[in-house]
Amino acid sequence: MTTLRITFLVLAGLLLSDTAGAATAKAATAGAFGTREQLRECMALDDSLKLRSAGIEAATAASNQKFDANEAEAARLVDMKKNLDRTDKTAIATFNQLVVDHNLHVQQAHQAESDTEMASNILATDKAAADQKCGGLTYRPGDIDAVSKERKKAAAVAAAASAP
Repeated sequence: MTTLRITFLVLAGLLLSDTAGAATAKAATAGAFGTREQLRECMALDDSLKLRSAGIEAATAASNQKFDANEAEAARLVDMKKNLDRTDKTAIATFNQLVVDHNLHVQQAHQAESDTEMASNILATDKAAADQKCGGLTYRPGDIDAVSKERKKAAAVAAAASAP
């Protein structure tokens, strides 16, 4: 082969590969934009995750309060046991019932903590799935504005409907 022919083939190959690469890049860029429907879905999903997260935070705070109350209750029982009249069967029965009640309260607090932890783990999994689904999408500014207006309008209608 002549040098001119080799040079021509190399240049043609480069041009064709550059054109194909540009077409692929253009298609990838065009495909990277999410649709308005995807934006609506991802925003609703985000709202749902935020609501669930707030619920878990509230449950965690309530659980912490239960544990604090149980610690205070346990301290009262220790003091009560020190002053317990061991000859009074009614006082002993009352104390024993208070201990049974306390143990139930502790069990309930542990169950609530376990439930909250499970909900938190499920939420983390769902957040990861939402990130996988929505995290790589980019939206056009016009779509964002339009969907934001739709959501504000829907929120105003819902607020008006729920007002007495």
